[in-house]
Amino acid sequence: MEIATDFELPLAADDAYRMLLDLEQVAPCMPGASLGNERDDGSRELTVTVRLGPMKFVYGGTVRISERHDEERRAVLVGAADEQRGQGSASATITMTVSENGDGASRVDSLAVLDLTGRAAQTGRGIVEDVSRRMVRDMASCLAAKAAPAEPESTEGGAPPAPARPAAPAPQAKPISGGKLFLSLLWERIARLWRRGER
Repeated sequence: MEIATDFELPLAADDAYRMLLDLEQVAPCMPGASLGNERDDGSRELTVTVRLGPMKFVYGGTVRISERHDEERRAVLVGAADEQRGQGSASATITMTVSENGDGASRVDSLAVLDLTGRAAQTGRGIVEDVSRRMVRDMASCLAAKAAPAEPESTEGGAPPAPARPAAPAPQAKPISGGKLFLSLLWERIARLWRRGER
């Protein structure tokens, strides 16, 4: 299954590309994901939890940058995992290409090739595609929040700047919630059917 998506980051293309190569930055923005230790082959352990209604899928595996082409700002992320309480498995190869998008921002084009087995695969292609796109949107929002420049403290009237406040924790994507996700996906499908009926 192939899923193509794109999103923007408020960074110059070179900076956005470096950010996407940093698993410490990217993994916490993946909904339900938790990055673990580094293995001898350079891959990182990864656990991902996804809820779909009454079903909960917990996958454990690895993720790594398998290719990087710096001149083209293109990298390939590969992940493979097994369901911890089932016979299913999941693997993904995600090719990300970064380009300038004007005004100091960048565009990231992503092509994911997914392979699912087990219960998750039986939920249907449409559901899997919708969930995958929602995960990419949530990840993009989290990365954009990390990349956004901090607002300078106001020093009007010559007053000394306020004492430095502790840095806020880095944004982290929340695990995918079955109920809210189901209602959101249901609404999106109804809206698509409504638009088709108006044509």
